[in-house]
Amino acid sequence: MSVRGCARGQRMTSSVLILALLVALADVPASGRPAADKPIRVTNLQVRVEGDLALISYDLEAPEGGTYLVAVELRRESDPTFSLIPSRPAGDVGEVKSAGPRKLIRWNFAREFAFGLSGEDYYFKIDISRAGGFPWLWVGLGSAAAAGAVVVITAGRSTATPASPGTQELPLPPAR
Repeated sequence: MSVRGCARGQRMTSSVLILALLVALADVPASGRPAADKPIRVTNLQVRVEGDLALISYDLEAPEGGTYLVAVELRRESDPTFSLIPSRPAGDVGEVKSAGPRKLIRWNFAREFAFGLSGEDYYFKIDISRAGGFPWLWVGLGSAAAAGAVVVITAGRSTATPASPGTQELPLPPAR
């Protein structure tokens, strides 16, 4: 390949990489967002214990039609460093498909604490976030990095050898 052909290929590759980076950085939502983003919050949080089950009920106030990630955590007022994420909660936890009242999480705490928990200053903290769509940013950045690696690898391999005087790089076209 001639020097001009190599430079043209690098310019084209650079253009493709820049375009891939711009696409990756564009935060284009897969679906339209509501006009006014209603805050996502938990209200009416209540906990009751029935046998070996902790029943955590709450209302999820959020825009309708969304999917939300719900995480539950057991905390202790007397020990701010105490934090326990229940190993197998069931119900309206993890990926929740809709907002609304009367959500319920069931946790069999006896599986993790056969002898129970001492003290009475435990409480549950529920964190809610909007479930993300397809991670276009990470796919775009990964594609740009892969394309950059290919460019670096192929640019490092130079198959062209310096031509000695009197030799041609390409064969002559056929005679007519």
